[in-house]
Amino acid sequence: MNQQKKTIVSLLCAVFLLSACTSDKVPKPTVWGRFQEPVEPVELSPDTGVDEISVLWRRNFPGDFLRRYAQLTPAFASDGVVAASPSGNVRKINSASGQVEWTAGLDSPVSFAVGVGGSIAVVGHVNGDVTALNVDTGEIIWASAVEYQISAIPAVSDDAVVIRTSDGRIIGLDPDDGEQRWVLETERPGLTMQGDSQPTLEQDVMLVGLGNGKLLIGNSITGRLGWEVDVGIIGGRNDIESINDVDSPPVLSGDTVYAAAFHGYVKSINLNSTETIWETRYSTRLPMALGDRNLYVVSNLGELTALDIETGNIVWKQEMFRGHGMSPPAVLDGRVIIGDSKGHLHSLDRLSGQLIDTQKLFSGAVIAIVGNGQSAAVYTSRNELALIDIQN
Repeated sequence: MNQQKKTIVSLLCAVFLLSACTSDKVPKPTVWGRFQEPVEPVELSPDTGVDEISVLWRRNFPGDFLRRYAQLTPAFASDGVVAASPSGNVRKINSASGQVEWTAGLDSPVSFAVGVGGSIAVVGHVNGDVTALNVDTGEIIWASAVEYQISAIPAVSDDAVVIRTSDGRIIGLDPDDGEQRWVLETERPGLTMQGDSQPTLEQDVMLVGLGNGKLLIGNSITGRLGWEVDVGIIGGRNDIESINDVDSPPVLSGDTVYAAAFHGYVKSINLNSTETIWETRYSTRLPMALGDRNLYVVSNLGELTALDIETGNIVWKQEMFRGHGMSPPAVLDGRVIIGDSKGHLHSLDRLSGQLIDTQKLFSGAVIAIVGNGQSAAVYTSRNELALIDIQN
C-alpha cells in the first residue's frame, strides 16, 4: 500500500462513522473525541524553567475512562465548575474551595456534556436522551427523549436549549420543561467527520456550523433561519479533500463572528451584513480561543497559531506541538494555555508565542480547557478535573 493510500485509510479510521477499518500500521484513533492528522511528532522545546501554571485543586471522577468518541467539556456555573464522566457521573465542584457541592449519578452513559445556561446544566446521553439538572442542587429538572443520535454538546441559554443530531437535525427545547419547540432539517453530506460543533447562543441569536461547510444564523427561540455563509471549501480532488465540516464552535464577539472549517478557512464575518471581513486558509476541528488582539487556533497537525482579529494575518505560529494530540487552547492572564495527549500543560506568551512553562500534570490526555478570566478548568480522558491559574 503506497503512502497516499495509507494516509487516506488512516484518516477514515480515525474520524468517520465506520464499523470496521483495517490497514497495515494504521495509527490508533484518538480516544478523546478530537482529531489531528497522524504525523511524526516534533520534539518539544524545553521551557524556561518557570513553573507558573498552578493547580488550585483537582478531583478524579469515578467511572470508566474515555475509550469511545465523546465531547466532554467542563463548564463554569455560578460559583463552581460542572463536569460529567462517560459513565454518567455529573458533579459540581466549588471553584474557591475545591469541595464537591453535589453529585448526580445518571442511569445512562454520557457522550456530550456539559452545556450550561440560566439555572440548568444539560448533558446528552448515548441513547439519545437529554437530561437537565439544577446547577445549584444537582436535582434532575427534566429528561427529554430526542429519539435521534446526539452529535454535539447541548447549547444552553436562559431562553433555549439547542440539540444537534447525527442526521442533520437541529432541535430547540424549552429550558423549563424540555418540551420540543421546533426542528430544523439541514443538509448532511454522505461523507463527514464524526461529531458536530456545539451551537453558539447569545440572547436569541443562534450560530451553527454545519457538516456541509456552511455557517447558519437563526433564532434560538423560534427556530427561524436568517442567513448562511460558506466557510469550507467547495469541492476537492478526492472525497477526503471534499470534507469541509464546520466543527469548531462559532465565536461571537459583539457584531463579529469567527468561524472555521476542516479543509477550509478561518473567517471573520459581520453578524448584521453577513459580509466577510477577512478569511485565512486554515484547517481545524477544535474550538478556538479569543484574546484581546488575537484569535488562537489549533491546526489539524497540532500547530498553535495566533491570527490578528482585525486582519486575519498570522501573528505567530508554534510548530513544536505538531503531532502531539493537542487540546483546544484557552486564554488566561496574558498566557495561552494548551494541553497534549501525554497530560502536559503548556503556557505561552499571548502576544509573542514564546513557550514559558511546560508541566506534566495529568495521567490522561488533556481534552478540554475552559477559562473564565481568572482561572481555567481542565478535563482529561481519565476523568481528571482540575482548576488552574497563572502565578505571576
